[in-house]
Amino acid sequence: MKHNWEDYKEKVLKLRDIFKKRNEGTETEVEVVLPGEEGYSSEVGVPYVRVRYYVDDHYHERRIDLYEYHLKKDIQDLVNLIEHFVQEFEMEIDQSEYGGG
Repeated sequence: MKHNWEDYKEKVLKLRDIFKKRNEGTETEVEVVLPGEEGYSSEVGVPYVRVRYYVDDHYHERRIDLYEYHLKKDIQDLVNLIEHFVQEFEMEIDQSEYGGG
């Protein structure tokens, strides 16, 4: 299936800038990665958000693929959605690391 993420490239780059500014001084790193870039590791062929949550001396990682139905959203709605996914991920890790969940 062909994914038309390139139609939204400007929005994806803006998203990258937004999260790059929010990463400073946090234990969670949120990075937008595009197909063809160094470190890209998806067979799907769409941009994704790589979330790394640092705990002590290691990190947990999750990838959130950005399909066209995500990219059609208003930029602020998309930021809110990604932040929701990140918070969910952090809670899952905190429960498994500290809460025995």
